[in-house]
Amino acid sequence: MSEKQGLMVLGPAFLAVLGFGSPALAEEPTEPESTVTAPAESHEGEETGQAEPAPADRSDEPETGTDDSDVSDGTDDGEEPYGFRIPPQPRERQEPPSAPIEETSIKMGRDERDAVQVVNEFWVRNWPKNFTGPYKPPTVLGPYDPTSPDRPTCGDEPLGAGEAIYCDGPDYIAWDKDFIRGIPSEEGNTFPYLVVAHEWGHAIQARIPGQVWKGSELQADCLAGATLVGAYKEGRLEWEPRDPEKLSRALTRIADSHPWSEPEHHGDAEQRVHYFSMGKQGVQACVQEH
Repeated sequence: MSEKQGLMVLGPAFLAVLGFGSPALAEEPTEPESTVTAPAESHEGEETGQAEPAPADRSDEPETGTDDSDVSDGTDDGEEPYGFRIPPQPRERQEPPSAPIEETSIKMGRDERDAVQVVNEFWVRNWPKNFTGPYKPPTVLGPYDPTSPDRPTCGDEPLGAGEAIYCDGPDYIAWDKDFIRGIPSEEGNTFPYLVVAHEWGHAIQARIPGQVWKGSELQADCLAGATLVGAYKEGRLEWEPRDPEKLSRALTRIADSHPWSEPEHHGDAEQRVHYFSMGKQGVQACVQEH
């Protein structure tokens, strides 16, 4: 399935689950639909009865994405700016420091740092609600240069190009500095959040060995969905109206395009969107017997 075909098939169902302007996020959890149906047609200017969140004003903020100045911000004339954003939190809601981050020669971009913060703080809040024992975040090595002889290793193998990985033994998360960018013109800034939340899902699996599905990659997608949708519900992560579509594009692309993302390992595009969407029901939906 091509990226375009996958988005056409999967987009409506994904938007129905996560889309703003629909009551989906406010409803009680339900089993994901097994069939794909198109959303009701709407026309510009018609009242829907649901208020969509207004795009955040970022005119005074530094450019998002990586630190490279030649990377597009992923917007066209008339299109809202980057979607994901951490809103200011009242002092009483501020969380403990994020996961420990080792110093590397490559600095993380703002979206990478924000993704680490959002994901770690979600688990700081939600681990005690779902699991016993203390929560310990993985170490975040962050971006690496796949051409560097000093790049991280997992086992005896140096990490390669086009990869993001959770390495179980040393308990760390790392990613190729170029891969983490995604395609900003199509995915906005959703891709770093998706990657970090998915790899963090593998770190959670390492902490709950008796509750890991046979399809561990799809469970990590579910945990990523629980994290990002959960952070939105808790008021810790702002989404813009087209962010569900951008996430659908990203999930479809990485299911179709990357040799390390073969369907038998990570699931095909439809499965990845389905299990990510399942995460809207919460963490327990991702750890129940499957």
